[in-house]
Amino acid sequence: MATGNYPRSADEVNVTIGTTLRQFLQVKNAVAQHQTWLAQGSTDLKVAPYSMSAGDETNLKSAISGLNTALQAISMTFVDRCTGP
Repeated sequence: MATGNYPRSADEVNVTIGTTLRQFLQVKNAVAQHQTWLAQGSTDLKVAPYSMSAGDETNLKSAISGLNTALQAISMTFVDRCTGP
């Protein structure tokens, strides 16, 4: 199914929605992993090899933290039913 077109069958609905939900789960898990890594006390992005400014580090950590909080708040009941275990 091309982007912007409507699905032509139940199978296309299942495939396209299922793919989207599985991609969402991958992103949700990746953001959670980034949050875990960035939240460690030993993760200092201001030193080599990252050499970020304090402002950039704060912005990055805040963005991931806020995104992770929002994603974790989403009820997964129906997503899990659609994607399976």
